[in-house]
Amino acid sequence: MALTPGTRLGPYEITAEIGKGGMGEVYRATDTNLKRAVAIKVLPESVASDVERLARFQREAEVLASLNHPNIAAIYGLERSSGMTALVMELVEGPTLADRIARGAIPLDEALPIARQIAEALEAAHEQGIIHRDLKPANVKVRPDGTVKVLDFGLAKALEPTGAMSPSVSQSPTITSPAMMTGVGVLLGTAAYMSPEQARGKAVDRRSDIWAFGCVLYEMLTGRRAFDGEDMADVLSAVVRLEPDFATLPADVPLPVRTLLHGCLVKDRRKRVADISIALFVLDNAAGLRARDDGPAKAGHSVPEARRWRLVVAALASAVVAGAAAGGGVWVATRPEPPRQARFVLSGSPSAPVAVNDFDIDLAISPDGTRVAYISGSQRQIYVRAIDRLEATPLQGTDNAGGLFFSPDGNWIGFVQFVAGRDYLLRKIPVLGGTPVTLVTLASVGFFGGASWGNDDSIVFSASGRTLVRVPGSGGEPVPLTPPPTDAALWRGFPEILPGGRAILFTTGLAERGDVSVSVLDLETHEERVLIRGGGTPRYSPTGHIVYGVGGTLRAVLFDLDRLEVTGDPVPVVEGVMTKPTGATNFSLAADGSLVYIAGRPGLGLFGVQQTIARVDRQGRETPLAGIDPGAYRDVRVSPDGARVAVATDDDVFTYDVARATLTRLTTHAAPDGRPLWTRDSERIVFSSLRSNFPELFWRRADGSGDDERLLTRGKNLIDLFANGWSPDGNQMLFTEVPESLRCAIGQIPRTGAAEATMLVRSEFCSTHAAVSPDGRWFAYNSLLSGRQEEIYVERYPELRDRQQISTSGGRLPIWSKDGRELFFSSLDGRQILAASVRSGPTLVAGRPDVLFEGTYVTANYGRHPYDLFPDGRFVMIKLGVAPSDSSPAPSLVVVQNWTEELKRLVPVN
Repeated sequence: MALTPGTRLGPYEITAEIGKGGMGEVYRATDTNLKRAVAIKVLPESVASDVERLARFQREAEVLASLNHPNIAAIYGLERSSGMTALVMELVEGPTLADRIARGAIPLDEALPIARQIAEALEAAHEQGIIHRDLKPANVKVRPDGTVKVLDFGLAKALEPTGAMSPSVSQSPTITSPAMMTGVGVLLGTAAYMSPEQARGKAVDRRSDIWAFGCVLYEMLTGRRAFDGEDMADVLSAVVRLEPDFATLPADVPLPVRTLLHGCLVKDRRKRVADISIALFVLDNAAGLRARDDGPAKAGHSVPEARRWRLVVAALASAVVAGAAAGGGVWVATRPEPPRQARFVLSGSPSAPVAVNDFDIDLAISPDGTRVAYISGSQRQIYVRAIDRLEATPLQGTDNAGGLFFSPDGNWIGFVQFVAGRDYLLRKIPVLGGTPVTLVTLASVGFFGGASWGNDDSIVFSASGRTLVRVPGSGGEPVPLTPPPTDAALWRGFPEILPGGRAILFTTGLAERGDVSVSVLDLETHEERVLIRGGGTPRYSPTGHIVYGVGGTLRAVLFDLDRLEVTGDPVPVVEGVMTKPTGATNFSLAADGSLVYIAGRPGLGLFGVQQTIARVDRQGRETPLAGIDPGAYRDVRVSPDGARVAVATDDDVFTYDVARATLTRLTTHAAPDGRPLWTRDSERIVFSSLRSNFPELFWRRADGSGDDERLLTRGKNLIDLFANGWSPDGNQMLFTEVPESLRCAIGQIPRTGAAEATMLVRSEFCSTHAAVSPDGRWFAYNSLLSGRQEEIYVERYPELRDRQQISTSGGRLPIWSKDGRELFFSSLDGRQILAASVRSGPTLVAGRPDVLFEGTYVTANYGRHPYDLFPDGRFVMIKLGVAPSDSSPAPSLVVVQNWTEELKRLVPVN
């Protein structure tokens, strides 16, 4: 339905229609709030009425809105009003580049600055992992002042139809032919600017944008399309089979620009210019080169052709170096040399050490072998390190990440993220940083067991470690590929989509016996069968091998991809690779033949590095606690009398005598014990235990005498149960329970345990880490009540009313000062301790929190208690980042470039 002037969409008033296209109707409008002109793109009915498609568009639009560049038309937001959904964008005045070209070829001095600004826009988007997919003159506007604005970044992908999983649809730009319509008013684009891989229905990457850039530059300089025909079939045939007529280029086009055009329009994208920074370098230097060439001619002299070619080679060689330094692909115009193997270690720096856990895969290498993603730090954040760089780059918004995997084009990193007490989220993030995009919420399918991203833009992952599930790479409803196993002990994990998408390799295991096997799922017959006994984490190599891990060794075996059968005996190929009891082996293969793996000993727990424990004053001055060696510590709790500290590892609870500087083991059961809490009289320690195969609370005398006594059982279906604190009189113990729904709640129970527990805070948002003020009037806790991140809240105790938020930018683990005049808490990343002044009375008056001190400390995730307060006001902190104290190597990344050459030598292909 066309909108008439004066129509209102929320705060936007329509003033005129701008045009119509395959991606919707576009109107000029006024933002009545901000008093500015905007462009409104009303989405087609086929998008607005499709809930799943609209949700996917919302997720893609969030990523596109992160682009902020002077040559990219900005996205301001989404507006839903009057039954319509509209995209609100920057209004760009001026004609399109298509309008300008319609008047004839653009002179070189005008065309090169336009081309350079287009390249600048592409570079900014590619750095965020965003591909335009539909670059053409009609999507470029040139303002009267010469400023170029590129429109509709990524919208061809964002608006693709629901279930469009075939490459011919999901990877193609918009085709201007009614025959290719996929919905009412939704045209799938302009074939003349499609790359050959798009025309063939293959996956796209940044090199597809570079092809389109070459087409646009050629058309600006010549006034004609690089590939044309009478109908779409002719155009697509020209794209795939014919070469542009480079003879039509004007004579004044410098040879570097001509060579750049050749490089952008190479049909084999492996040989195409691989990074737009190369185009920027050539365009930056083209004007100077042309001036030097023209100078002698004006004086009556000619420039030898040999000199011109030397300048071309020099310019492109410099561009190759610049492209390599930027971490992107490199276009090499000479015949490649035989691959040489290189083996080296990428040791984690002190600021970004490699972290491992006990069950998952903690790294991945990009398909082109240029980047390695890995987990680092107590917050388990994703870091990306280019092979040719010395430092790794953290990806913001990826705390509590695991299960890393790359998209086939290398532009995205997939991962699972645990949002404390809420959900597991399957997400993706641009490889160079940006806003994480949620693909699916995994709370309904439980724990995550690895994933693989196929060339058809589908992701297969292990749900609950038991069922293989597929979801579109843009997000959507998960589709089970395997039924739940009939054997309760059987699990499936660490899938690998085989070439062609016909079958999936994966790991199967029997939890009761602890053995693992490599299996294959035939998606055509739905048959599952074991291929290799005693091995896990299978990965397919293009050389025709399956590579998998067992007992710290990588083995390889020949594999018939057509028959889905192994055809030889396994051969050890790499020793010293970290392998875990789940069958997870910490290695990753790149399509270019590179291998990366984590060497060093396992068993360092969730954080992958050892820690020390230190006393810290309010100015942040640290004093290590003597007598405590570096180790994998998780919790510290100071006794009320200040004489001892309870210290927990992953397995047991210890007591530290402050005066004698001695550490003594308290719990000795074979099951994991942890999460200690002192009683008010400093006589006993409460702790969590899994000795019944579900969480319960026990307590024991702090001097080690007597037996462990069961204190609280809340049911077999809990994931976690741990004590938080006490009422001031010591008669009520506060605890947190985490059910399978992950909606953790806070309750309390009498110290005697005789009465039924009373639940204090229970909601759809997880709340934990409860603490009652010294005067017994107020109750502090951290919660996801905001729906965005954990914050610190205080309510009246025990009535639980008059709630107010104390933190302003997130917080965890509140602790009251001994006099009740301050409330301390940890920042979300654990690196800062903040303090807010509080005054108790009929109401609680709280001041704005200030940072007390900061350092490299363990964060308060997973219900842990990594800091506490001594009676004298000093803190005890778990400090992060100390290497293991024995002679075993710390976790490190080993990279072997062109490793498949060695693989073919060790396991020859018949």
